[in-house]
Amino acid sequence: MIPLESRTPTRFQRFGVATALALAAFGLVYAAVLQGSVRTDFSLTWFGANALLHGGNPYVLVGPGQVFDSQWPALYPATAYLVGIPFAFLSEGFASAMFVALSTFALAYGATRDSWHRLPMFASVAFMSSAHVAQWSILFTAALFIPWLSVAFAAKPQLGIPILAGASSRQGVATALISATVLWCISLALNPTWPGEWLTLIRNADQLVAPVVRPGGFVLLLALLRWRRPEAWLIAFMAAMPQTSYPYNLLPLLAIGSTYRESAFLSIASSVGALSMVYLSDAVGTPAAVTAGHALLIGLGYLPAVILVLRRPARAEATSLLTPSRNRLISTL
Repeated sequence: MIPLESRTPTRFQRFGVATALALAAFGLVYAAVLQGSVRTDFSLTWFGANALLHGGNPYVLVGPGQVFDSQWPALYPATAYLVGIPFAFLSEGFASAMFVALSTFALAYGATRDSWHRLPMFASVAFMSSAHVAQWSILFTAALFIPWLSVAFAAKPQLGIPILAGASSRQGVATALISATVLWCISLALNPTWPGEWLTLIRNADQLVAPVVRPGGFVLLLALLRWRRPEAWLIAFMAAMPQTSYPYNLLPLLAIGSTYRESAFLSIASSVGALSMVYLSDAVGTPAAVTAGHALLIGLGYLPAVILVLRRPARAEATSLLTPSRNRLISTL
């Protein structure tokens, strides 16, 4: 039984919970890979890492009918493939499962550093979808709690920038900038033309749209009424970054709950929005239904986070958005 009444979990308790969640996430991904029901998003990173190691160009080798047969081209910067090199020596499926397991362990261990109140995020559609397709969002959310994980910042800048905006750790910012510089230099040495190739593909990726320009998305900028709070910047930058509307992009928002009730509220609301969008886009399939689905995702994914931030004092009580008020936490359990 998880001692929710405990103000500060012990390291042993956190390690046990993080290990259990990591093993469950590993099993989820590896079982899907073995059944052939999914080729994960991390498969692209794994392939790109192997291509760089063997002198290949992922931006030429990835796409419909290419060596890496995919509906989409290689939309990650070459820095992502460099970060994926430690996994390049594993099989494709095992690499994806290990990436998810390690990311989940880091998120669970970091998110429980002061209490158990953030555990509802692991029951959300945002987390489940992130794990199922081996997305980077789990690792980047963990960087909110473990600053040195910002070393992966350059792997996915459209997610890394909001994470840095929402984290008040100078260590995380310094780590991100230094690692990004190193990775860019190495990537340019391996493939000097990749920035132009990547930017061309990004400009033609119509599925990448900032939530703030979708119907009703402008209201998300109301979070900046609490501009002295780092979580307001996390929301605003996430809303302004080009991205797909898949639910795994919502995962960092679930970290801003400062009590168990707030965390559960964010997880439930975002899950309802994600499931509603899946129903409207897949079951109905009309453009109007897809637009309505996106509006639901914004209304039930982003807007609850905005509301929670607006209910808080103008200035953060602590140095980080991730440190809750203990009295509030205990009173709501």
